[in-house]
Amino acid sequence: MAIERDVHLLEPGPKRILALDGGGVRGIVELAFLERLEDLLRAQHDDDPSFRLCQWFDLIGGTSTGAIIAALLALGLTAREATAHYFELAPDAFRARRWWVPGVAPRFKAKYLYDHLSKIFKDIAMDSDRIRTGLAVMSRRYDTGSPWLLSNNPRGPYWPDPADGSFIGNRHYKLADVVRASTAAPGFFQPMLLPIIKGEPSKLFIDGGLSPYNNPSLALIMLTQADNYGLQWPLGVDNLTLLSIGTGNARGLTQENTKAPKTSGALLLRSLMDTLADGQLLTLTLLQWFSETPAPWTINSEIGNLGSEYLGGKPLLRFQRYDMPLDSEWLRKNLNIEFTEEELVVLRRFDRVGSMKELYKLAKLAACEQMKPDSPLWRAPGSPTVSKDS
Repeated sequence: MAIERDVHLLEPGPKRILALDGGGVRGIVELAFLERLEDLLRAQHDDDPSFRLCQWFDLIGGTSTGAIIAALLALGLTAREATAHYFELAPDAFRARRWWVPGVAPRFKAKYLYDHLSKIFKDIAMDSDRIRTGLAVMSRRYDTGSPWLLSNNPRGPYWPDPADGSFIGNRHYKLADVVRASTAAPGFFQPMLLPIIKGEPSKLFIDGGLSPYNNPSLALIMLTQADNYGLQWPLGVDNLTLLSIGTGNARGLTQENTKAPKTSGALLLRSLMDTLADGQLLTLTLLQWFSETPAPWTINSEIGNLGSEYLGGKPLLRFQRYDMPLDSEWLRKNLNIEFTEEELVVLRRFDRVGSMKELYKLAKLAACEQMKPDSPLWRAPGSPTVSKDS
């Protein structure tokens, strides 16, 4: 079997979406899963060394650190090449300031991150043919408080320049700028300024994780279904597959969060993190409710995992979520590894570069445990985009 073509947004046939969460340096968890995924898919293509994930997925989307990885894959890098870039980028991006006053300045200088992004993506714009498949990046516009999903969909309503000059077409945005906007986490990096209308002041953008779409899956589905986007991909388990990969879910009852925070600031931070986790859980709940999910996650003790209970009576697509819960019970049960709560608190940090190697090692074990060669996700009828050698 040989690879037939790169896949694209506008071509017919079964469609596949890859959604990548935000999560700071814990993006290394996603990369470990992506390496495993790429190995399994390459095996379906006679171990062709030229195989890339951008050839199998019709749309790759990400938020924050997931946006960096999504862009690398969409440009045709292998998962391992993306991992190498990530191990080089993260120590520079998360280089702490020598003098830092919390609440006064961001903890890290955005210049280091942006310099790396500019080095990798150069002057590539969203309409560049160097982007080999569909790409979508989630950020949040600060002045309007609205999530912005910027993609290379040429049928999108804001893709071309309008005749009246009322805005700059999305096709002109630089990939480095779009990704940098998605990673502008308040308190960690400065917001990103993007020009919206020629001759007017640029607007502030912040991390897309501060929206309901830190897991961008639902936004990506909307991109493929809503009339205004012009794609309208066919639904059904044989027509649409969505793989969602997390950065190490950390929600759970622990000794750390059973005690009331000592300060109002700590309570505010804890409540914010819980709200973000609630958004993640809602996304997972909805997707498992209207999808066929080969290995569903337990939502909670009340509704279970929803199993084959489909909203509307039948599944709209095939879906699978991959993640590595940074929870002592899960790690002990699934990986046979013991961690203290104090150790897990360190691993859960978004900004601790020193944890990356250990997270990567753990995630490779978790990926092998969750991603099996015989999964229906890549063996379903019509699934591999291949043709017989002549």
